[in-house]
Amino acid sequence: MKESLLYKQMSEDYRLLPNPNKNVLELFIDNFTKNKDEYFAWDDVSGTSTRGDFMLKAAVVSQLIKDRTENEYVGIMLPALQTTTLLIIATYMAGKVPVMLNWTVGHKVLSYCADITNLDLIITAGSFYDKVKEQIPEDIEAKLMFLEKEVGSISTKMKLKGLVMAKFPRLFMNTKISEKAVVLFTSGSETLPKAVPLTHQNVVNDLWGALQLFEIRVQDIFLSFLPPFHSFGFTVLSILPLITGVKVAYTPNPTNLREVIDVLKHNKATNMMATPTLLKMLMAKATSEEFESLRLVISGAESLHHDTKVKFQEMTSSHKSLIIEGYGITECAPIVSLNPDEHQKDHSVGKVVIGMDLLVVNYDTFKEVGIKNVGMFVVKGKSVFPGYLDDKVESPFVDIDGEAYYKTGDLGYIDEDGYLFITGRLKRFIKIGGEMISMPFLENIINTKYGRDGENSIAVEGTDTGDETNVVLFSTYEINMSEVNAYLREKGVSSIAKIREVRVIKEIPILGSGKINYRELKEQI
Repeated sequence: MKESLLYKQMSEDYRLLPNPNKNVLELFIDNFTKNKDEYFAWDDVSGTSTRGDFMLKAAVVSQLIKDRTENEYVGIMLPALQTTTLLIIATYMAGKVPVMLNWTVGHKVLSYCADITNLDLIITAGSFYDKVKEQIPEDIEAKLMFLEKEVGSISTKMKLKGLVMAKFPRLFMNTKISEKAVVLFTSGSETLPKAVPLTHQNVVNDLWGALQLFEIRVQDIFLSFLPPFHSFGFTVLSILPLITGVKVAYTPNPTNLREVIDVLKHNKATNMMATPTLLKMLMAKATSEEFESLRLVISGAESLHHDTKVKFQEMTSSHKSLIIEGYGITECAPIVSLNPDEHQKDHSVGKVVIGMDLLVVNYDTFKEVGIKNVGMFVVKGKSVFPGYLDDKVESPFVDIDGEAYYKTGDLGYIDEDGYLFITGRLKRFIKIGGEMISMPFLENIINTKYGRDGENSIAVEGTDTGDETNVVLFSTYEINMSEVNAYLREKGVSSIAKIREVRVIKEIPILGSGKINYRELKEQI
């Protein structure tokens, strides 16, 4: 494994709080023209880069991007690597907008993502492509540019332009760029993915609001393994380092647990983002000594169970690490809420980030409900996206007292202290006997008895569109349906909400984002 120098401090430490009135490129220039010899990023492909090295390489690559396409959008199809983050900032330098592509979604969806953004250039790497080429359709292959091959043939003129840009960025980098910072795609766990354009204002304001709830310092070291097509992976693990200079160590394969742990230890990483399931799996493989550098873990995408939190606290008891649960949505850039570092509540996803307004409303009338009453979350603020790229998609906004609020589709309540609690998702409701039954609600209860730690072994999906309503429990092992329904009754679930069928499958289908692919399960019913 290549030597890491990230833990070496070359300049002063300070708390991060980006200027929310600037775009990503402006903030990058502000931070990367200072302390150019400060170590910034590491991966096992490129080793350690300083801020100065990183800016120079990005400026040169920006000339290559400008030479290869006149289109507004540039596709990027790579895992968590410093090259991926470099391509994002190089795309801004070239006056373009990055489109982050998920290679795991299947041929049809990947082609759709490229078509809706009119891509004629998709940047990847040959070594990565060789691993995933079975997942790449022919029309996408025709648009690929293999970066390592093209870099070797960059002309002297391009190199000189890049050098001048990096040396005098305020004179030769045009920061009056598109308001759009990226196009991401919804996970497609329940429907086909939607193209989500996020603006620079969305992303920077989201980070600004979140960083007021807990402290991140410029000498902290993030461990990055979330794919950059994932909204958290993009905003927190690519953009946050670019606009602040916070250090980051990348490793491309989150399923290689031993490698993730080795990179964590090798770089002495202090901060990590992980789903509870992945964190459980890492803790099962790692020792307390291998976690000794960790100061903060941010958990999201699924509920953080008490036993996972206790296990983490036991493993890091010598240095009192903090695990914080949060909640995010791609359309909200993505952080909606986080538990503040001074006080966390079990089972809560925390408080709404500064600058965002969240209401809990009746999902039929959109009237506000009271404290501790369940309703749908609707949000507005500078981090909420302007609307889907495809204008044929139904508007996700609702007018409340003359203000446009984004309908999250997530159900929950706020307690008397302002903490959010999620109880389910509207889109995974089906109607039985006139009642709306939550599939996540049933799934969560069944998981408490039948779920297996560190595995996706249980999923519940249903349909009410045919002649008969059907609720199916998918499992990777045999489960007695009568026992499951008896357990639901024992837990106080209405008799109308019951499992009608148990299907044993080899594995629960998973999206590239790490979430269960409910759309695929629904298609099987």
